[in-house]
Amino acid sequence: MLDLLNWGYEGEVYPVNPKRDRVLGREAYGSVLDIPGEVDLAFVAIPAPYVPETIRECGEKGIAGAVINTAGFGELGEDTLEDELATAAQVAGVRLFGPNIEGVDFAHQHVHLLGGIRTTPGNLGMLTQSGNMGHQFSVDAEHSGNVGFSYNVGVGNETDIGFHEYLSFLADDDHTDGVVAYVEGMHDGRSFLQEARRASQELPIVVYKSGRTAAGKGSAKSHTASIAGDVGVLESAYRQAGVQPVDSVDLVVPVAEALTNAPIPEGAGVAVLTDGGGHATVTADALERAGLELPELSAETQATLGDIYELSPSLDNPVDVMGAADHEVMWYDTARYILEDPNVDALLVAGAALGYEECWDGKEGDRDPAIARKLAAFVDEVEKPVVFASMWEELDCSTALEHLAANGVPVYEHIDTAVAALRALADYGEHLATVDRKSDFAVAGGNASPAVDAVVDAGRSTLSEFESRQLLADHGAPVTAFELATTAAEAREVTATFDGPVAMKVASPDIVHKTEAGGVELGVEGEAAAAEAFDRIVTSATEHAPNADIEGVLVSPMVGDGVELIVGVTEDPEVGPVVTCGIGGILVEAVDDAAFRALPVTEHDAREMLDDIDAQALLDGPRDLPPVDRDELVGLLRAVSDLVSENRSIRELDVNPVIATDDGLAIVDASIELSDD
Repeated sequence: MLDLLNWGYEGEVYPVNPKRDRVLGREAYGSVLDIPGEVDLAFVAIPAPYVPETIRECGEKGIAGAVINTAGFGELGEDTLEDELATAAQVAGVRLFGPNIEGVDFAHQHVHLLGGIRTTPGNLGMLTQSGNMGHQFSVDAEHSGNVGFSYNVGVGNETDIGFHEYLSFLADDDHTDGVVAYVEGMHDGRSFLQEARRASQELPIVVYKSGRTAAGKGSAKSHTASIAGDVGVLESAYRQAGVQPVDSVDLVVPVAEALTNAPIPEGAGVAVLTDGGGHATVTADALERAGLELPELSAETQATLGDIYELSPSLDNPVDVMGAADHEVMWYDTARYILEDPNVDALLVAGAALGYEECWDGKEGDRDPAIARKLAAFVDEVEKPVVFASMWEELDCSTALEHLAANGVPVYEHIDTAVAALRALADYGEHLATVDRKSDFAVAGGNASPAVDAVVDAGRSTLSEFESRQLLADHGAPVTAFELATTAAEAREVTATFDGPVAMKVASPDIVHKTEAGGVELGVEGEAAAAEAFDRIVTSATEHAPNADIEGVLVSPMVGDGVELIVGVTEDPEVGPVVTCGIGGILVEAVDDAAFRALPVTEHDAREMLDDIDAQALLDGPRDLPPVDRDELVGLLRAVSDLVSENRSIRELDVNPVIATDDGLAIVDASIELSDD
């Protein structure tokens, strides 16, 4: 309340305290119902058991919203009390911030409700599930001097208003040019993805997802009533929606500064300009680690630079101007020539740029500031981002660098920070160029497949491999030819229809681990051998699981050698169904190399997934193995996506391995699990 009175809020403030007549010199009221005037927003800081009734009174008073500072709900296991609060708010028509938050700060409206702390004002919207992290972002913005916040919103337990609703508001707000978020867990990550896809076309969104380790997940669970999904899965889905995730909380504000101030590049080609070989080397390393490109400069650009720097050690990329004397030529003319190169999408200036006069010589002069003014103006003209990583920034001694930062040229102390900003700029530019080819994250309800409904109606949650294969084949997946033999005689007949040896596996929805049950025999040759194998498989499976429903034995031709892949779908607790693709077979757990996307996936999403797999050499065909047909693999991902998106009872799908042979992809094992609710 004191913050509202002291820091510029022009509306009425009504203290409510049934035990006091006056608070801070103002008349106090025993209940919100006793307040004589209209009220727009309530700030609630009372013991948790009394909050639901207070919200009911707020509704009776006609108050539209309430900021619930109080903790003691779902984050402490008090789910019943939180459910009561949610019901009270819904019935009363009161929207809730929180509970379990420090407060909110609407900087431009002077609504300061953070207990004596003001947020650095500016044009970024902040959503945070930690009051202290909100303060950290504010301090980072103050240190930068070039960004600040329009809103600092504590999200808390999301009992009522969710992340996606806040994001929708911020995307349409005139005071907001970008959004940053500290996320511990979302109740409705799917709606957030859908809203982020829309909002990201208007403004950039930067997210730090906490709980990145086992210890961090445990802390997040105790800190807020959230559902912490897998970080790798979530960040892949965020990128799919146009959100820029960062892997360090210290990068949130610097990256947001670049995204809201600098031009958005058309590609990922970064040129480096520096005045020392060491900076050239470490900057090139950092760019490569980040997956950015260092394009070769055009012959024309190299010739121009060669005329200027006859003794330079490097005039390709990075461009090293070590030893040059004319600073305007070094930092303006050279930057201009590089930025005019059609091969270059962005420029990173690293080293000791624009600080010699003030920081080294201790002189006040106009040389470097004049260069900064010319360079900032040229960046506006060429519309390519320039980012500085200057050693003088750490000393905070260069007015030239200050001018650059204030005019849309981000300046950072460290190379890795500058590279992270460039990575986000490139990713955001790519997203804006391809958003129409990405997923809309909409999945249907119910089941389109009668076969899935039949299994649900039968009260089962597991499909047999025969049923799983059939369902995949019906959706166009490259399933290896198969037949179901219900007797040894049928096994003879089926084997005769295939050329060469066959694989035989028990078909039962009750036996998931078929090998352990003695239910698998490979390389079976000849009709007689197939009949004998049938009997052995059924006998072993029956002994292993006496009550199992055994449909028969699947018979398929053996598949040749190839690269083994895994394709699957699982239900992430935050964003719902996600598809994965990576290195499979017996290496699936040892290699742990997979890519993820939220369903449904488009062709563009699927191709990006394949690019995310680290083992590109395996996909290209190692040694004597054939390369993976990427077009066919994209088709498989789309088929799996369609199958699960159209049948929401499917909780998990596992196709492992998919073998890439000379003849194309071959699914040799498949399983599908249904939800049991």
